[in-house]
Amino acid sequence: MSVQPIPEDIEVLAVRLANEEAERAAVARSAKGRREIVQRLRTEAAAQGLPVKEYIEALTKDPKGVTPSQDTAPTSAFWSYGIDHPDAPTNRWNENFLDNRYIAEAWSTLQNDRQEGSARTLETTEGGRRLNAMYLWEAEVLTALGGADKGFTEDWTRECWATISETYATEAKGPVVVFAQYADTRSILYNRELPTLHTNTDVGLENIHFAYEAPQPWPKETRTEVGTDSARAQLQFNEPTMAHYVDPKTYPDQDPTARKAALESEFASVTAERNERAAGKKAEQTAAKTTEAEQTEPAEPTKQTAQTAQAEQTGKPMSEAKPQPTVEAKEQDNPKPSASVPLWQLGFTPKPVAIEPGSPGPAASPAPPAPDLQKQSTGPGLG
Repeated sequence: MSVQPIPEDIEVLAVRLANEEAERAAVARSAKGRREIVQRLRTEAAAQGLPVKEYIEALTKDPKGVTPSQDTAPTSAFWSYGIDHPDAPTNRWNENFLDNRYIAEAWSTLQNDRQEGSARTLETTEGGRRLNAMYLWEAEVLTALGGADKGFTEDWTRECWATISETYATEAKGPVVVFAQYADTRSILYNRELPTLHTNTDVGLENIHFAYEAPQPWPKETRTEVGTDSARAQLQFNEPTMAHYVDPKTYPDQDPTARKAALESEFASVTAERNERAAGKKAEQTAAKTTEAEQTEPAEPTKQTAQTAQAEQTGKPMSEAKPQPTVEAKEQDNPKPSASVPLWQLGFTPKPVAIEPGSPGPAASPAPPAPDLQKQSTGPGLG
């Protein structure tokens, strides 16, 4: 059975979400809009006792902003780049382009309509919504914040989104869905999200699923052996000069035994690199927490100390204290919904072509457009 294109209800909602966001971005670029954003950020930063730039950077690292509610375990969606669409807003190259962000959000929205709390995207979390509402991809907003002289650059914006994307991937659990055909080496998906999901013990390589099938132009052998979710989550297909590259066109020309051995070697190399990266990051976080604890006085009482104090005050032994429900009991009381992972062709169902009077018949329906991984409407290489 062939894989179906992206459903029409997803398409319609995604286009609407994209155009609504484009309208909000236009307001943010206006003199009034950017003044309001700057004032809001200054007020929020002052409340935290931080400069605006440090306040935004702290937001991107805070797991609370991207952690699901305690009684839910949604399927987390990730995305990268997008696809041409005639009804989508124009990007910086004046082309009608629909980010996969909005396809992911449309899917998440419809899943949550069926079962609340079953799906999410970064931009629909509290932290993602707050960062998105700053419109840091807009040059006018960056200038209003102080511009390059104060460190508010497009590269800084990209790093902010990369950091919160990594934080989001760290907090994901269970199966996740990636709205892309594969990860381009210039993308946040390739450089930050997939490595984090791979080493996240609550996700792992086996739980990374792509919403789109492997590119149809790839040869059959490539699609079968390299088009798997696991392979696409580890390899790259756009930059021959970088590590872990596979040429989809020439892949079938290799000896089957040799190419299988080469793939296994690549997978082992990717895993080793990502484990080393994860260990280094964990060591940095541990060192940071140790430093913070040393600077904090007095030390917070431990749970055991608090229970001992409570027992002393009530005159009851600790064994008589009210038992706390176990994680298992909480999960039984609050079943955790999750959304099923879709699998589609990249593209939309071709629309019927009207027949002109006197014509011999309908024109051929256009094929779903191929993705252009160098184009994006919300910022270069954001996803």
